[in-house]
Amino acid sequence: MKRAIPAWAFLALLTATLQQACKRTSEPEFIAATEHMAKHTDSLRMELDNMDTAAITHMHALFLSERPAIEQRFKDTLQPQEAEILGNYHRAMAVTLPRVMGDRQRLCARLDSTRQRLGNLRHDLDAGLLNKKQQRQAVEVEQAWDSTLTNDVDRLRADIDQLEKDRLKYRSAIDPLLHP
Repeated sequence: MKRAIPAWAFLALLTATLQQACKRTSEPEFIAATEHMAKHTDSLRMELDNMDTAAITHMHALFLSERPAIEQRFKDTLQPQEAEILGNYHRAMAVTLPRVMGDRQRLCARLDSTRQRLGNLRHDLDAGLLNKKQQRQAVEVEQAWDSTLTNDVDRLRADIDQLEKDRLKYRSAIDPLLHP
């Protein structure tokens, strides 16, 4: 006795067969590049996390407490050297420090977003959802973005180092000016 194959079973078998035949393969070089960029992004994020944010926050809090006295001194008649020292310190702490703090927060968010995108790209590559041209374009865009983020982290590190140098340079010089 022969039994007919149900239509739904035949369609399921046909769909599974066609799906496997239509699946694209991903280039190993693109998968490796994506994996490398993901590790590099994680490394950049850890570098930002390890930057001495407590020192920056302390520097900011200390400046906020000194700011009224510095601005009061600006109203007094100052010698050129005193004006230069107070002005440079004030500019570094009132302008550069908040910019650096904001840049760090924005860079952390951009690194997190990039890591998410790289994870999504890796998934798309593994699933074979992109053709070779799309794979190449996606990896090239992410490589350019990785380079930009690396430069931004380097610039932020240099800005933080410069702030710390400025603080050391001017801090001892402004104490006698604020507390004569």
